[in-house]
Amino acid sequence: MKCAICDSVALSLHFGAPSCKACAAFFRRTVALDITYDCITGNQDCEVNHERRMACKKCRYQKCINNNMQRYLVQSKRERPDGVGNTEDASLSPSTPLGSIPSTSSAPLPQSPMENDEIRKLNEHFFKMDSNLNKSRRMAFTNSRLLDIFSGMCKMPFEKHQLQPFDFRSYRGYQKQEYVMLFNYANTLPGFQELSNASQNFLFRIACGVDFVISSSYYTMCIGTESNLLINQDGTYIQMKPLPLLGDEPGTELMFTKKEELEKYKNIIKPRVKSWIDFMPHYEALGPSFEENSILKALCCWQTAHFNLQECDKDTVRKQKSLLTQCLLKWCIDTYGDEEGPVRAANIVLFSSSICSEVMELVNSLIIMSFFEIMDCDPLINEILSTTTLFS
Repeated sequence: MKCAICDSVALSLHFGAPSCKACAAFFRRTVALDITYDCITGNQDCEVNHERRMACKKCRYQKCINNNMQRYLVQSKRERPDGVGNTEDASLSPSTPLGSIPSTSSAPLPQSPMENDEIRKLNEHFFKMDSNLNKSRRMAFTNSRLLDIFSGMCKMPFEKHQLQPFDFRSYRGYQKQEYVMLFNYANTLPGFQELSNASQNFLFRIACGVDFVISSSYYTMCIGTESNLLINQDGTYIQMKPLPLLGDEPGTELMFTKKEELEKYKNIIKPRVKSWIDFMPHYEALGPSFEENSILKALCCWQTAHFNLQECDKDTVRKQKSLLTQCLLKWCIDTYGDEEGPVRAANIVLFSSSICSEVMELVNSLIIMSFFEIMDCDPLINEILSTTTLFS
């Protein structure tokens, strides 16, 4: 069976039409986030196939509608009209067969009303943590009005017209104010205060890397990919079509005044291009909501830091990972229903390993930049990024 949208392999119906998981995730995200697109040519007739399905999102979405994908099927099972069958598959993880998804019985959802209420409060706490981080970024990097900053839950800190082009020459990593934002984020992670000072230090550093990967990916998914823009955590963007030079091409060195400048460029741009090509399509296929993304980010902080925290803190790590798994499972069951929810939660947990790999790629690039003494940062930032203390 072929995907009705891009002609790749489709294993089942999604939202009423035979489609691959990538197109199903695209449709679900478009409807859930109520996104509108513009045709890149203005003719509304762009070719949509496996190779070009990300080129024009307007025409891709229209092809979904033309092939009988139903918007109302994106609703959770509890919100669907009576009699509507289960024709879509909520599993949106890239290339993950349902038979390979592990049981979630190792982290069972608490059943008592009091425990369920505690899990719900924890989820609200994680959503508020990410919302506050987004509000801080909106305040720091945009000219938004105070009314726009403080009103309600902030799921996206930037609007597309507020984005600024990325300039590698002036780039100095996270600004000091961003480390303050992320310190506040890490400091409000449940369980953070139970750690030793050394483990708090390390978890904070890992949280910076996890946020860089996840926030950038989420912002890009929401407002960047339809224009081939990779959005950074500070509201700057890198144009990805055509792909930027990597710095290894013949003659590229002539474009830079110093060897150090070329090395800086290469070690900034290469990981971002690799992320765009290798990571972003899978993240988009998963299509996490703001709420799922908030829980996933906290889970990845503990998961990535797990093996390098002090032994005395390992019980805290295990406890927090178990709680986060329960939080994710609770959210997914409430959103997708008792049958689809555990599958969705399992797919998200499986995807956390890909994020941890991206974080380690980021750490490696920072180590290289520090080795070449490329970064000229505030002394506190230099200590945070120090190669001699990062894994001590």
